[in-house]
Amino acid sequence: MMGMTWIFVVVGVLASTTSAVPYPGDFLPTPKSYSGYSLLRTEPLLREDLARSLLILDGMRGIHFWKYPLVNRSSDILTSPAQLEHIQALLATLGVSHDVIIDDVKDLLAKENDVGVNGYSALEEELERAVPDKSFFQRYQRYEAIKNYAKTLASQDSRVTYENIGSSSEGKEIGLVKISSGGGNKPAIWIDGGMHAREWISPATATYIMSKLTNKEPASESLLSSFDFYIVPIINVDGYEWTHTGDRMWRKTRSRNNGRCIGVDPNRNWGFHWAEQGSSTDPCSDIYHGPRAFSEPETLSVARAIKARPNIKLYLTFHSYSQLWLVPYGYARNTRPVDYNELVRLAQVGKNALSATYGTSYRLGTAPDLLYPAAGGSDDWAKGSAGIKYAYCLELRDTGRYGFLLPSNQIVPTGEETFNGLAAMAKELHRTLKKQQTRPVGGPYVNADKELNSPSGGEAEYKL
Repeated sequence: MMGMTWIFVVVGVLASTTSAVPYPGDFLPTPKSYSGYSLLRTEPLLREDLARSLLILDGMRGIHFWKYPLVNRSSDILTSPAQLEHIQALLATLGVSHDVIIDDVKDLLAKENDVGVNGYSALEEELERAVPDKSFFQRYQRYEAIKNYAKTLASQDSRVTYENIGSSSEGKEIGLVKISSGGGNKPAIWIDGGMHAREWISPATATYIMSKLTNKEPASESLLSSFDFYIVPIINVDGYEWTHTGDRMWRKTRSRNNGRCIGVDPNRNWGFHWAEQGSSTDPCSDIYHGPRAFSEPETLSVARAIKARPNIKLYLTFHSYSQLWLVPYGYARNTRPVDYNELVRLAQVGKNALSATYGTSYRLGTAPDLLYPAAGGSDDWAKGSAGIKYAYCLELRDTGRYGFLLPSNQIVPTGEETFNGLAAMAKELHRTLKKQQTRPVGGPYVNADKELNSPSGGEAEYKL
């Protein structure tokens, strides 16, 4: 009893700095500093009560979960200098050992787009101008640069079209790129990135694949002879830009929540098993699922675009980090679609080709098995509501040495290995589809209009 009482005292100290009031990162005059922030990694949490005790910290200022606390899993906790002593005291009281993985995150932030490391000019104007050549992928680009890159590809290549499929909460375009060599109504592959704002390698990889598909090399031409490609490089356009100008560790959208904190986790906002496990009702939480499914214009716009293209046979969404190839369903443990083994078979082809490129090791399985339950995700919705048979989430590099701060000299190798995985999987999918002349549905929960238009899946006015 003494220990548990003391735990609540520690949590009370921490709670005094929560973000229950409007988040201070709304209009920062300068980007938020992470000087002195440390990344702690706990030992695997062997009891459910340990995970729950740490989860109390979610949404508190100066604390960011890079990996959420779950039983039998380690947790990665980014903590400010002011909170470090309290967090370490709490862990000691709980009897949970930990290592300091990163002493000062500021050092990694300085190297993320380091000129000396990556040999690229860091002039501000380069961030605002997209030139479609190899130098573009030597650093992480901002929203406008990626949008302009996509538009430049469309203006220079007749196989590429650019479409604005919607506007964000702050009025930014959500751009969709279609790459097609023509030749009738081919099956399509959908790729999106930038769902979570701080995961910079995700939009960089989606953009890199755009470049690869348009380079007119034999591997790319072969893919385009069999499939059309739809790519949204950045879904969470407001949040992504905010990580460049305001808060590098921002995860959510930038929508307003009735004056309490800011933003919704867009990958908890999709209308399939919305507001269930692995999401939060607290607007200050990084996994806040929103006031309703598809409350965010970003998720709604992308869902409508997907539903308007019934020829999509494969859905891929890029996240980071952990090097995982995730198969539905992610909303609960021990819940798999009836064709799970077939999804694993195809994913294994892609995973093997990816790993063969540079030896990067990925694990394959469901999110609850490898990470944690996460209801309301886009890959679950693509499979269970949109009826896309093959739907996956890729957690890209790395496994935690850099986490969300992957150096920019890893953009090209990450893009290369991911493209090779995609190419191998697409080739196998083409063979599979030739045997299946009818499009299979995604499983027992297929009623996309109901999901988008019901209280659990959306609102009635969201008819497509």
